[in-house]
Amino acid sequence: MLLIRELTEKDDFHDVGGVYVESWCSAYRGIVPQGYLDKLSPERWSGPLSAEPASSLGMYMDDRLIGTSHVCFARDAAREGYGEIVSLYLRPAYVGRGYGRLLMQAALAKLKNDGCTDVCLWALIQNLRAEGFYEHMGFKASGRTMLEPIGGEELLLREYIISLGAKHAPI
Repeated sequence: MLLIRELTEKDDFHDVGGVYVESWCSAYRGIVPQGYLDKLSPERWSGPLSAEPASSLGMYMDDRLIGTSHVCFARDAAREGYGEIVSLYLRPAYVGRGYGRLLMQAALAKLKNDGCTDVCLWALIQNLRAEGFYEHMGFKASGRTMLEPIGGEELLLREYIISLGAKHAPI
């Protein structure tokens, strides 16, 4: 049985961090320096995420965590009033099977419920699979980019936005 719910302080955030590690190592191979990926550990994410557990969603299949998403109000002052999808990750075995769409819909519904009418997210430009997924979900590139230091390199990210009031919004 599939369940998507807000995380609580009682959840295993080491396991949540493990989803990030597995996803990063799979999705960012060839994009993020391999030495950086090889050193990732669940603790990189488990502490920060456990500080605000209700900002994250967990996707469970038969009580096993298979995906997670972290959302908040937009961190960029230029996006006042927006929600932001900070992360959306699945364990690699569940990618390409429709679970990402369901998790994205839940993340967008959470942000809409929090009062957001628009949502933004940032994606590594070389991550073509993710960019295609966001576009399929109705996101549009805003034209904004930024450099993010990851693993000793400056990697380029592209911003995507969606209006939750639009007819094409997937929620």
